[in-house]
Amino acid sequence: MNTLLLTIIFFLLAGYAGLALLYFVTIRPRLRCLQSMQLQASTPPSSGSAAPEPLTVDGNHDDAAAQNESLPQQALQQALQRSLNEWWHTFDAVIDPILILDTDLTIVKGNRAAVQLLSVDGSGIIEGEKCYQLFAGTEMPCPQCPIRTICGEIKTHKHEVSHRYIGRTLSVSCVPIISDDQIVGFVHSAKDVSHQRNLEKRLVHASKLEAISTLAGGIAHDFNNILGAILGNADLLLYRLPIQKVGDNPFGGPPITFEEIADHIQAIKRAGNRAKDLVGQILAFSRQTTNQRRNLMIAPVVKEVCRLLRSSFPATIELKVAVAQDIGMISADPGQIQQVLMNLCTNAAQALENEIGVIEVSLREIETGRAEQLRYNDLAPGKYVVLTVQDTGGGIPPETLERIFDPFFTTKEVGEGSGLGLAVIHGIIVSHDGVIDVKSELGKGTVFTVFFPRVQEVAGKDDEIVSLPRGTETILFVDDEEDIVKMRTGMLSYLGYRMLPATSPEQALNYFTKGQEHIDLLITDHTMPRMTGLQLATRVNAMHPGLPIILCSGYSEAVTPEEAQKAGVRRFLAKPVDMRLLATAIRDVLPNKDRGVQ
Repeated sequence: MNTLLLTIIFFLLAGYAGLALLYFVTIRPRLRCLQSMQLQASTPPSSGSAAPEPLTVDGNHDDAAAQNESLPQQALQQALQRSLNEWWHTFDAVIDPILILDTDLTIVKGNRAAVQLLSVDGSGIIEGEKCYQLFAGTEMPCPQCPIRTICGEIKTHKHEVSHRYIGRTLSVSCVPIISDDQIVGFVHSAKDVSHQRNLEKRLVHASKLEAISTLAGGIAHDFNNILGAILGNADLLLYRLPIQKVGDNPFGGPPITFEEIADHIQAIKRAGNRAKDLVGQILAFSRQTTNQRRNLMIAPVVKEVCRLLRSSFPATIELKVAVAQDIGMISADPGQIQQVLMNLCTNAAQALENEIGVIEVSLREIETGRAEQLRYNDLAPGKYVVLTVQDTGGGIPPETLERIFDPFFTTKEVGEGSGLGLAVIHGIIVSHDGVIDVKSELGKGTVFTVFFPRVQEVAGKDDEIVSLPRGTETILFVDDEEDIVKMRTGMLSYLGYRMLPATSPEQALNYFTKGQEHIDLLITDHTMPRMTGLQLATRVNAMHPGLPIILCSGYSEAVTPEEAQKAGVRRFLAKPVDMRLLATAIRDVLPNKDRGVQ
């Protein structure tokens, strides 16, 4: 499907370039020549002036003009008119918007599709307007405008862009028009791919729904283990804390030491961090937004997904995991990497006859050489992180192997599968600049190999709670959970801050309306009854513009950056908030002491 789409786009771009060349090479010089002949026929040339020189593309149309002068003027006019009409009919027949721009990005010509897309009523005049005014509604060129790249490299540039102003996602191509080794304009074509991108999002989401039942068992198993660790360590602390009265110790053993208390607390924190990571994986997996790539350590992601899958698979399926040491980073969306591995392992489990067999997952690094490039045609030279999923199932027949990445192709019975899984996986891997390969042998099993380009590692920060930044400012902390308010205010009081607790937005607003407190910072939860944290921030920002605000939420996509900035939010923190991260964020938004409002 991707190859066919790229082929269609290639031919369309070739057609656009041909139309532009037809106009500038054939029609426009003839029109110039005709104008020159008409001017010469009506006004004799003066002795001190030369005839006007026509605008050409290659500067070699003087011979053509001389030949045309020998033709009868009426026949020449008819020929030029026919050529012009043919060019306009062809130009307008193209269903994708095409613009001819000058070097200032002013529209010189636009076909019918461009007029329908960019004019107010679909039939207005767009010539003379700036392209960025019509596409983006701005007074400056778009940040992603390819013109600078084209001017520097003088070659065709293609990219995809979403314009909120017109509500479209466009696959844009821009070709320079060159005359006498100088760029004199651009041919700008835009193919509307909004429908395709929406379909892709729906396909990805449908694939996630297919795999969610597999994920659910592992999540429940892991959460029970996490809760067991938290509750067990809490019980030990309660049982072994120093007794107040003789005979009140039900444990019956010696009092607990400070080292043991520290061990239990560290165990509780480790379990809490595991729960936090698990919730993050659930949110990432269920997310329906676009690709959100970042530098990612893929090894922990692979281990975590395999641990969830091992809890979900029946005991008759053996899952072997081999992760090499010192695996580097890749540029990837964590949720989509989880989805790739989960779908590959789920397919491998379904391929095992009677759910009996072995699935092997391995992760390693390679540097591609001549042998890899010959075997994998799309693999560029460089370092890669290689993910392999191998099963001992019955294998895939050759006629089926050729179609496994086709959308909606499935060998399952009706109602048992949509045929979306491998097609979506292929799309995800390609969007990550990766390559996927499959080898299968009947009776022996199947091996899927995925190559992700390795990226340069960035040194991480130490998670230990040492040398936390302190302060003496007054902080208003708002959350509808009383236990969280008590815990956070106690934590920040330990760091030297004067804390004002509030368990509702209304209580928080009272601090400001009464005007009895000097408040330097507002920290608020987002999801609260009757009023969200964003609404509270908006009202506080209206009363005290410039007051620093930190917004906390368990779901990062609940608030867009534009909404947060408009409400005066300086920093967004995902819950549960780490103590070091919170202490650092406070100092980031409060760089100067004694800054606040009365």
